[in-house]
Amino acid sequence: MIRAYAPLVGRTFASAWPLSGPHTVFAPSPQERRLTGDDLELAEYRAMSAAAASIADDAVTAGSPRAVVAVDVPDTALTGAAEVVAGVVMGAAEVDPRLVASVHIDDPEGFAGLPEDRDDALAALAGSDLLWFDSAEVDQLVELLAQLGADDRFES
Repeated sequence: MIRAYAPLVGRTFASAWPLSGPHTVFAPSPQERRLTGDDLELAEYRAMSAAAASIADDAVTAGSPRAVVAVDVPDTALTGAAEVVAGVVMGAAEVDPRLVASVHIDDPEGFAGLPEDRDDALAALAGSDLLWFDSAEVDQLVELLAQLGADDRFES
């Protein structure tokens, strides 16, 4: 199994949970997957960061935090996937809710406090960390994200 990261806008994640069907995912490249320990953890962090960066503009437009779903996918799911940044591949894979390890989202208060200017907001997101939620907390997270839609400052 490969740990992959599916990026979604928080509101989309909340309305689509439990996820089904293929989704865009980011994962360590085949070379990086051979690493162990802290090196593998760093490779997975780079994949999660690439997933979060890929959805930043959509999140700002939607006025909803980024949600990155960490899920285990079969080794064959990313065969031939394209490398998008050094050591990270992007492809499509089935997101089985039973194989979700965690979900990572922007701090809702920090997201709500993003600058009004789109470029400044994107820059702020690029420098922010995501909060970690265990798979056992997904239902509570879905409820939280669904409630955040009432104050959409960035709605187009």
